[in-house]
Amino acid sequence: MFSKVLVAVDGSRNARAALHEAADIARTQGASLTVMTVYRALSPPLTPLDVPIPQTVYDEVVAAHVAAAEAQLSEDLSMLPQELSAEAVVVEGSPAAAILQRAADGGHDLIVMGSRGHGDAASILLGSVSHDVLHHSRVPVLIVHLQDVEA
Repeated sequence: MFSKVLVAVDGSRNARAALHEAADIARTQGASLTVMTVYRALSPPLTPLDVPIPQTVYDEVVAAHVAAAEAQLSEDLSMLPQELSAEAVVVEGSPAAAILQRAADGGHDLIVMGSRGHGDAASILLGSVSHDVLHHSRVPVLIVHLQDVEA
């Protein structure tokens, strides 16, 4: 039985399928639900002439990333059943590392996330957040494939 479920979302169809699965698990097991999204802040970018971009411009770009992540998370949360409450978390960082850190810090006993469905060969080339989380997590990880919920 799970008591604290963490689901990572990114606005994709696969992540939304994972959100629905996580919501069902939380509802049926009386578990708390945390819905998180991760954004990547940019390193201070340089122009082609290696002239730093002003801090104010950099801050505006980061603020836009945060706003987009918060808006996407809000949209995802609106899909949850009204009777289910969830904690919403927006985190900056590398997605896999941020998910694993949140799970550890929050005492979560299940991580739920969608699979992009790239397959093993593409994951080697592209990297895979779900693959990294699955292989480094200290708690069970449920990877939801879109075809799992459409069948």
